[in-house]
Amino acid sequence: MIRAIFDYKDQKINSFTVKGHANAADYGQDLVCAAVTAVTNGTVNAIEVLTKTDPDVKFDATGGFLQYIVPQETSVENAQVIHILLQAMVVSLETIQKQNDKHIQIIHNK
Repeated sequence: MIRAIFDYKDQKINSFTVKGHANAADYGQDLVCAAVTAVTNGTVNAIEVLTKTDPDVKFDATGGFLQYIVPQETSVENAQVIHILLQAMVVSLETIQKQNDKHIQIIHNK
């Protein structure tokens, strides 16, 4: 099962960790895993490009682990962009979860 864990600070996402495998199909055929990977990596890439910052990211190149930490030193404008993109990512993951609740769990640590 994939677990997407969101940690909050001041009612905003401060970091997220996505770990595990969906095991919804054989390796290379797992659409749940592919969707989660596309959404999470796409969000981190969008943050990097739109805010012109280097993201604080840890990942396992073989898959199954991605962690992103929101930078503490950033402009108000960049903080707003990051917040909106992370909220959009949560909505996308929740949409995936609605149809695949046996394969993905979302945890909000507020």
